[in-house]
Amino acid sequence: MAISEKQIEFLQNSLDAGRAIPGQSLTNSPNQAYGWERPPEFTNPNDTMYYIFETLIDENTITNLLTSIKNKVGIIDLTSIVLYSGFLEGKWNPDMMTLMFEPTMYMMMALAEKANIDYVLESKDEEIEEEGDPDEKLEIYAQGTNALQKIKQESLNKINPQSVSPEVKEAIEELEINPSLLERVNEPETNSLLSREK
Repeated sequence: MAISEKQIEFLQNSLDAGRAIPGQSLTNSPNQAYGWERPPEFTNPNDTMYYIFETLIDENTITNLLTSIKNKVGIIDLTSIVLYSGFLEGKWNPDMMTLMFEPTMYMMMALAEKANIDYVLESKDEEIEEEGDPDEKLEIYAQGTNALQKIKQESLNKINPQSVSPEVKEAIEELEINPSLLERVNEPETNSLLSREK
């Protein structure tokens, strides 16, 4: 089988662009497999839920998580990041990732409520301006917004608190979240006789 000039040129262009050669992943050493190529670490949904909960309430993680929620990063986006990174590390497979989406969202919302932080489900995307009739755009935008609000409301109604085990709910209730060091401290009002003004 002779190799044509086109094939050699394609291979050279692929190497120059830094792309992998087709089939290259099949030649990787089994000892250096990616995390998602190995069997998952967690296969039981309850064990996976506890692991995610322990990860979320870790001292460094909860600080970053609550800061992100306070900065109006969507719960859906944060859940996707947590679950996808676990998949890349080989903690669970895509099916388990899908199963854990709702409980993880519920845990994040409960942690935000516990810290008295208002959360949003979705981050606001920047609007792209296009040319055209503004009235038509406004009407299409209103229809799309109404449909999106309806879908959001339906999905909010479908979130089931029962998807999280009672042990995790109890742990969330008992969890004490310390305020940030940069947060303004409200001094308690003193009612002593010495602080009384005349």
